[in-house]
Amino acid sequence: MMNQREQELLREEVGDARPELCIRSNARIDTGRWWRRTPLWICVVSGELIMLAVGRRRYSARLPLSRCGESHYNHATGEFVVVPGEELKFSHFPLSPREALELLRFWNSSNLTSHTRN
Repeated sequence: MMNQREQELLREEVGDARPELCIRSNARIDTGRWWRRTPLWICVVSGELIMLAVGRRRYSARLPLSRCGESHYNHATGEFVVVPGEELKFSHFPLSPREALELLRFWNSSNLTSHTRN
C-alpha cells in the first residue's frame, strides 16, 4: 500500500483519475535517503504507465501503454521489462511472477481495447 507521500505524488501526476493498477516493484532507487533506497511503484492510469518513488527527492515518469506493446516478463531475471524503455531512467522492474502476470493481463486487455477502438 502506498504511503501518504507516494499517494500525493500520484495525485499530482494524474489529478482525480483513479489508478487502475498499482504494484510496488522490488526495485529500489536512490531518492536521497542516505540509509536506504526507496521502492519504485508501477501504476496504470488512463492508458498510461506511471512509475514513481518518493524520498527526499521525487522520481516520476510516464509512458503511454500504446507505446509499450513489446513489454514482457523475463522469467530468468524475474523482471518486468518495459519496451521501448530508452527514454526511461528505469525500464526493468523486479516483480514476483504473480505480480507480473497481473500486470501482463491488464496490459493485454488494455492493448486489445485500444486496438478495437481504432
